Amino acid sequence: MTSPLHHEDEILADNLQAVHRRTDHLFFWLLIIEWAVAIVLASFGAPEAAGLPVALQPAVVGGGFLTIVPLLLIWFRPGWWGTRYTVAVSQMLWSGLLIQVTGGRAETHFHVFGSLAFLAFYRDWRTLLMATATVAGDQLVRGVVWPASVYATAHPEWWRFLEHAAWIAFEDGVLIFGSVRSIREMRVIARREAALELSAEDIEREVNSRTAELAAANASLQSEMNARLQVETDLRQAQKLESVGRLAAGVAHEINTPVQFVSDSVHFLRDATTDLMTTIAHLREVEASVLAGTPSLEAAEAAAYAAETADLPYLIEHMPKAIDRALDGLERVATIVRSMKEFAHPDAIEMAPVDLNRAIESTLVIARNEYKYVADVVTDFAVLPPVCCHAGDVNQAVLNIVVNAAHAIADVVAGTPARGRITVRTALEGEDTVVVTIADTGGGIPLMIRDRVFDPFFTTKEVGRGTGQGLAIARAIIVDRHRGELTLDSEVGRGTTCFMRLPLHGATPTLSTSLGAAA
Repeated sequence: MTSPLHHEDEILADNLQAVHRRTDHLFFWLLIIEWAVAIVLASFGAPEAAGLPVALQPAVVGGGFLTIVPLLLIWFRPGWWGTRYTVAVSQMLWSGLLIQVTGGRAETHFHVFGSLAFLAFYRDWRTLLMATATVAGDQLVRGVVWPASVYATAHPEWWRFLEHAAWIAFEDGVLIFGSVRSIREMRVIARREAALELSAEDIEREVNSRTAELAAANASLQSEMNARLQVETDLRQAQKLESVGRLAAGVAHEINTPVQFVSDSVHFLRDATTDLMTTIAHLREVEASVLAGTPSLEAAEAAAYAAETADLPYLIEHMPKAIDRALDGLERVATIVRSMKEFAHPDAIEMAPVDLNRAIESTLVIARNEYKYVADVVTDFAVLPPVCCHAGDVNQAVLNIVVNAAHAIADVVAGTPARGRITVRTALEGEDTVVVTIADTGGGIPLMIRDRVFDPFFTTKEVGRGTGQGLAIARAIIVDRHRGELTLDSEVGRGTTCFMRLPLHGATPTLSTSLGAAA
């Protein structure tokens, strides 16, 4: 991990490098402009010799040398320390050259101060010292060897050099102070940037850590939800199997009744067929004697006796009825078996269009043994389009509610010849909702426990008669899995009505249903 101080130095170095590059580019154009200005001044502002300005050659040749070298360094090595030192020396020599080509005019001495100001953009006090040393050496040498090129006179006062040096030193002091202060401010800014970046790195690490924790927690939660949904699925299937097991005896009884009269009808038909075959055999003997030309009275009497013994009028009347009873019984058995198959068949993962009325009819068939001794069932089915749902789950919910209704009625009519009534209706509500209404004439649900009837394991029945899971599972099926509604309206002493509302086109996919499908 990078230390804050080291990171601060890196940021400061990067910022200074950017400053040096920008200033190098500034001097790239400034040097070109100075060269052009020097040539113009030498051409029009200096005395002539042999038809040419005497300062034109120094301006062109000397200015070219002072310009080309730093330009090449700026082009190929921008931001390098050697480049800015070369620029500083070149710039100050340009000041001396401009002073020379103008004949030492006082106005051009201000170029020295302007050059120092531009060099201060580097924010490097060493560059300023390099420039100061260059201009001081230039003016000292030329002041001794060629004073007119500096002071515009061949005999300047002795203190002129000191005067110039004092003004340059003064400006240097101001510019160096500004450069140092600027560097300090840049360091403060770099320190803040380093702190911000390190803080951002800490925050990013914390965010990554928290993200990893949240991802782990989410994975754990999803795993728990998958496990919970699997448990719920297993519980619903177990409840369905429990219901099938509980209803098995009743279904066996329901099947036994039609099987019994099928058996009776078949036995009757077997005996009747035996009598008919005997009678037919005697009649064939009579037919054979007649065809032979020797009619036999004895054979005719035997045939008449067989017909009388078989009671043919009775057989003619009751054999078709026996066949119809056998067919009816077989159809009843087939209906019960088909209903059991539809009820117990496992649902597919995806919802599918279902004939809801037929599904409810199948459920009522296999639940008949639960209510047939205490209540009559009245159905009022509306014409419904196919309903997209899990048919097995909806059958389970209807069965649980019908069984509860039968138990409630049984508690009311126990010990009396009275019978209750269970009314099952279907209807289309609006354009996208199907309502299944199951009403009973039981004793109703007391207000104090009405809000708890859908709680898991809550029951008011005696031990062994209920587990408290029926309505809880019905609610999970209708509300949680199908995104429908399961409500009830109850009045003590008059009965209870349950309302199951299902989306016609199936539940909208949610996290829980998606996970349930995945499970």
